[in-house]
Amino acid sequence: MSDALTILQLRLDGLAEAMQQTLLRVAVSPVVREGADASCALFTARGELLALAEAIPLLLGALPGAVGAILGEYPADQMRPGDVFVTNDPFSGGTHLPDIAVVQPVFAGAALIALSASLLHHQDIGGTRAGSVPPDATEIYHEGLRIPPMRVGDSAGFTREFTNLIRAASRAPDVVLGDLETQLAAGRSAAHGVRRIAQDLGTAAFLRALEALLDRAEDETVARLSALPAGPFHGMDALDPVTDLGPCEAHVAIAIRDGRLVADFHGSSPQVQAPVNCVRSGPLSAVFYGLLTLVGDTALRNGGILRRITLQLPEASVVNAALPAAVNARMNMVRCITSAVLQALSQADAERMPAANSGMSYVIAFSGKDATGAPFLSTEIVAGGAGGGPHADGAPGISTDVGNAMNISAESLEALVPMRLRAAEIRAGSGGPGRFRGGDGIRRTYEALSDGIAASIRGERFARVAQGAHGGGSPKGSAATVIRADGARQELTARSAVVLNRGDVLVIESSGGAGYGTPE
Repeated sequence: MSDALTILQLRLDGLAEAMQQTLLRVAVSPVVREGADASCALFTARGELLALAEAIPLLLGALPGAVGAILGEYPADQMRPGDVFVTNDPFSGGTHLPDIAVVQPVFAGAALIALSASLLHHQDIGGTRAGSVPPDATEIYHEGLRIPPMRVGDSAGFTREFTNLIRAASRAPDVVLGDLETQLAAGRSAAHGVRRIAQDLGTAAFLRALEALLDRAEDETVARLSALPAGPFHGMDALDPVTDLGPCEAHVAIAIRDGRLVADFHGSSPQVQAPVNCVRSGPLSAVFYGLLTLVGDTALRNGGILRRITLQLPEASVVNAALPAAVNARMNMVRCITSAVLQALSQADAERMPAANSGMSYVIAFSGKDATGAPFLSTEIVAGGAGGGPHADGAPGISTDVGNAMNISAESLEALVPMRLRAAEIRAGSGGPGRFRGGDGIRRTYEALSDGIAASIRGERFARVAQGAHGGGSPKGSAATVIRADGARQELTARSAVVLNRGDVLVIESSGGAGYGTPE
């Protein structure tokens, strides 16, 4: 039975991965086609994770929350074949407003046997700035259209009312609707694959096997945790300080007891009036990712692991924000939480854990109107460097831990935005020194080819950089500079909004990873 379960898990994993590849091949947005900012998964009819594509760990905690919120509003016994549900509400299981989840029930005859789900970063869902990632937002209402769990389609596709709502809210409705249609197609393809497996095994046997898969993953997790010391183990990290904002610190104490990992985040800072707060899906993603690193590559990866996680979260905090908090720039807070979690877990299993990575990703939204008056919009993602490990240097220019997105090619950027990517290079010497050095960050240089290009910039690690491990050193901090056409320089902060005119140059430099061990 054990081998049969492994094969079943692989088949389900393959379906989730096929969904992901559909999004990457067919999506309209380059941030998905090339940046891979999307995630796909399969769930049981009651909302437990069955299979997850090899995608962005940042979204590990997002789809379970979104599916749970939809089931809370539309119980399984009320779902019908062909139904389509969506949500992007951060306060009902989501992440931030550009991430729209599409969930579809899978039926075998009259029996609901599974749910398919995808989450994709959409180019614009409204708000005060193009791209729906305003760095100056102070509440969620600045950030765009918030969609509660809703039934928005049937076997014929999305309803006219829903598509009209998107057209009314978005600056790029055709792009958003095209990407939503891609999510719909990916889910339908996965549903066909799930029904074939159920037909091969028989529906009743298939449902029993799903329960056995979850139970086996849970048992493997209990066994791994039982081999570790009880703790508690502590970790802490923080975002760059900002005048008049207050601290943005993530504290965690991890204890292992009764085959369960308990992550207590009390002591973290209260939520702030800036878009750096994150909701519950953030710490869940960080802890889920951390636990996956402990159970190893051979364990079954499904919701059985999630059964062994307990989160203790302070209300209205930067790690568990409440209405009306702004959350669009939550990525670096989740990275900060992940850093704190990995610090704590390194105390439990020091041989496996490297030094801290850069702990940041830039997200840059370029927007404006071209010479014909037509709007343009594109999103850039810029990674940093990995931390040095116990046995090797860290990798340069790579998205790490809960990040897994890629930068967009020069050809795609220049086809969408009147800009020239003058340079894309490793930022030599930006990684921390050590017996094993931290990986270097990235430098990207953009030149504006027309006037009035708005750039919304979200970064981190300008002031507070990652700490080295076991005597290793810290990396260089991030930086962002505008060099105007007349030679004037403008140094930007971690979260900035700037307008570029013809001949202006924007230089983005990301932080490297920390070093491991005393330099020889």
